[in-house]
Amino acid sequence: MLRARLSALLLSILLTGGSLLIPPGLHADPIADLAKYSVFSSVDLSSLSSGNILAVRGPGLSFARDLSVQALYLVHAPVPRTLQLHQQWDPGKHPELKVYLHHDFSTRPTLADFTQPIPGNGAVRKLAEATEKLPALDQLQLSKAEAAAFKNSGGNGAYSPAVASFWSQVLFQRASAFLGHGLSALPPYDSADGSAHVAEEVSRLLGEQPKVRAAFGPIISHSPLSGGIGSLPLSPYWELFDVEGQANFSLGASSSIQTGDTAQMVDLQYYAGGGYYVYLTIYQMSPVTVDGKPATLVWRVDSISSLDLGDLNSFDKMGSGAAMSKDIQRIVKDFKKDVGL
Repeated sequence: MLRARLSALLLSILLTGGSLLIPPGLHADPIADLAKYSVFSSVDLSSLSSGNILAVRGPGLSFARDLSVQALYLVHAPVPRTLQLHQQWDPGKHPELKVYLHHDFSTRPTLADFTQPIPGNGAVRKLAEATEKLPALDQLQLSKAEAAAFKNSGGNGAYSPAVASFWSQVLFQRASAFLGHGLSALPPYDSADGSAHVAEEVSRLLGEQPKVRAAFGPIISHSPLSGGIGSLPLSPYWELFDVEGQANFSLGASSSIQTGDTAQMVDLQYYAGGGYYVYLTIYQMSPVTVDGKPATLVWRVDSISSLDLGDLNSFDKMGSGAAMSKDIQRIVKDFKKDVGL
């Protein structure tokens, strides 16, 4: 997906009974909307048309472990095609993103969905070593109950059958809970600093950004972001990715909605074994005309909750925001290069 990774199908739909009710004035003029709801007070379509990608830290969030970045770029294609391209983009061509595996599965998963072959690299070995130290939770993000369920069989750092079985169960159970009942059904993250609940993390991230919440009302209201499972079809997936040299698993789901000639999409990473508690990416895709041809103005908002961010001082957090902005620019650049638009 285009958070760093977007999963498969085009899920652009209209709700049963007709078009969505959209707040008055929203999406009527995408340039004016950006000035009202985003950090971009002005938009130079000419600059974006030439390939420039803007990415800056969003408004300051009050909670210590929260951070937000907003990006703006142009795709030389109509909105429906732009949405489809985002959803179908494969980041696997770019090893620098360090996504070792991506696997899509159905909204009724089975344990077999989480038993794919795992690469035998050094990052995976570090994951196995961290797993063998359970129930200690200093290197992995799990609940206490999940950590206590691991039965060490003496794998000596290898990705042993016991380690593989443990992670398959964790992913299966968390994915089943989310797809059945939404974010509130997920086990907490437990650590020495206390417990964190994903539903509360998502609610806080959105609550700290009232303008973003208002602009993305349609996708928030009808997706798991609002509680429950939502009314939109979901495209769930799991990944194996790298966090500072250690492999970790993540679970996510994407969905999208079309409101008139505008589309919105969400990619929600609701579990990660390390690196972050929640990673939320929301896209607004609005039609514009460039050189007499249809194009799409994409406004992207990335919001993250990470335990590590909570330990940073204000200066270091500014650095993290700048680094995250550069990462998003690189990801979007890769996407635009791959699709040729």
